[in-house]
Amino acid sequence: MSTNARIGIENADGSITTSYHHWDGYPAGLGFNLAKNWNDPELLAGAIALGDASHWADTIGEQIEFDQFPRSDAYYAQNVYYGRDRGETGVEAITYKTYEVFEKCFLRNTPCGEEYAYILRLDGTWTQIAVYAKEVKHDAAESIYKARAAMMEAV
Repeated sequence: MSTNARIGIENADGSITTSYHHWDGYPAGLGFNLAKNWNDPELLAGAIALGDASHWADTIGEQIEFDQFPRSDAYYAQNVYYGRDRGETGVEAITYKTYEVFEKCFLRNTPCGEEYAYILRLDGTWTQIAVYAKEVKHDAAESIYKARAAMMEAV
């Protein structure tokens, strides 16, 4: 089972560009990775532009064999995309006209059944949306770090 999520960035014109993320989309997983490693808007925009992904690490990486088994350390050390790495089509990033439109659409009808969304806003903060809790957290980095700390204590 997976925890699906959507990663997005607010563009200068107010639109939101997003892509799907398949594994570990909960705050202590993907949320932590984003808050820790993906605060550079240009880098994040480039990663999102590659479209839907199986998983993100802390680097975009290079084309890799998607279906390798067993999976190598290199596979987990970078982002792995359905388009670039597996050759799928129809997995492009989606752009919404405004943040308000994105939030409304996401909370009502998530494109791929995602449970969480993380949006890097123009002011450099992360917004986290939790579908099932119907919760929107602006400037969410602190709560994301707390979720990660709680998860690490439980291990």
